[in-house]
Formats: sequence, C-alpha cells, structure tokens
Amino acid sequence: MSRIAFTLCVIAFTLVSGCKDLRIATGSDDSFIHLPQELTATPVPPAQPLLPTSPNSHWTYRLTNEENGIEEVTVLPSRLIDGQTALVLSGKRKGAPDREELFYVTNNEIAQFSAGAAEKVTLKPPMPILRFPLKFDETLSWQGGVSLRGALVPSRSKSRLRCVEKIKVPAGTFTAYRVDTILETRLTDGLAHFWVTRWFAPGVGVVRTRYLVKAPGQAERVFTKDLLKYKI
Repeated sequence: MSRIAFTLCVIAFTLVSGCKDLRIATGSDDSFIHLPQELTATPVPPAQPLLPTSPNSHWTYRLTNEENGIEEVTVLPSRLIDGQTALVLSGKRKGAPDREELFYVTNNEIAQFSAGAAEKVTLKPPMPILRFPLKFDETLSWQGGVSLRGALVPSRSKSRLRCVEKIKVPAGTFTAYRVDTILETRLTDGLAHFWVTRWFAPGVGVVRTRYLVKAPGQAERVFTKDLLKYKI
C-alpha cells in the first residue's frame, strides 16, 4: 500500500463482527452510507476520557493483515492550530518516526485534523468522529477538503457510534465504544472509499482499529491494529 493510501485510510472507518456495519452504495449520492436504526437507547456516558491526552501516554499496537509489524504511539506536547489546541499522537515503527495524527479533543467532540508523515494529509475543516453527549447511530456528517501535496481534494464523511461491546485484544478485555467512519474522496481516476472502525475504551484510548480501503482500479485492502500494552 502506498503511503498516501495508508494515510487516507488512517483517516477513515470499517466493518467487523459485533454490532451491525455501515454499508456503502456504489454511487456517490448523499445516501452513500446506509445506516440501520436498530439502536435507540442512549449509551451510558464514559466515566473516563475515550481518548487520553496526558503527555507521554504511550500505546503499543500489533498490525496484522496487509500491514504487519509493531507501532508505538506517544502523546507529544499539544500544538495550537487555527486557534485551537490539538492533541498530537506520534507513531513509530522499527524505532523511527513513521507518522503523526492530530485531533481536537474537547468536552463537545473528538475531531481529526491531520495524519501522515512526509505526505501529511490535512482535513479542512477538521472531521468529527465523536460528539458529546453520546448518542447511538447519530450521524456526524462532514464535507470539506483533504489536502494532498498542496491540492485540496473534495471529500465527505459520515461517522457514527454503533454500540458498546466487549473487545478482546492482547492487552486485555475492554468495554469499548465502537465508532464507524467512512470517508469518500475524489481522486483523479475516480472515487475512493476508506473505512475505519475504532474501539475506544474509557481511560485507555483506542484498543483496536480496523481499516479498509477501496480505491479505483485496486484490490480491496484490509488491516487491523490491536493494543499490546499501554501506559497512561
């Protein structure tokens, strides 16, 4: 997978067992996500943050399927971007810096600002992932641009809290809030779709992430990140 494709897929969201999945239509109409309405109850608010922001918090992940290896993620000092304080997550592979993700984390929402390394992708405006207070199956729609190599690519996304479920990873078994996001972006050779499902465990952070990429003229690609250990 190219670095740009990986970076884009890091910004999106997927499908797995557990609660029902988001579905995508073949066209690019406004209903490109078909969202079942099987959940109506309001989720119990998490007692601790879903994405810890304490400096030097550290997570170790195992990557499987198309991407393999170990990834180390550390919270760096925050940055001020467009007048807002951004959470900086720095990722390393084989001991060397590999990529970086920036999020806005407030009492109202978690939104993603950018991801990537040398070919950093910026989302303008920031793309919402979760909004508080939490609601099952509330659609967070976003439309804007993905900045690639100085060009702003028209894009849109939808994100939803799907359910709360038990998830088992090498670091343990966690009660996690599953969030599906799908990003559609218009590349020069057609529409590309990127999914990401993140499982947020209160007080721990993301314990599992699954990525799926469908780009024009390419085979579907899937890989997973599972938490091995962490220190908050």
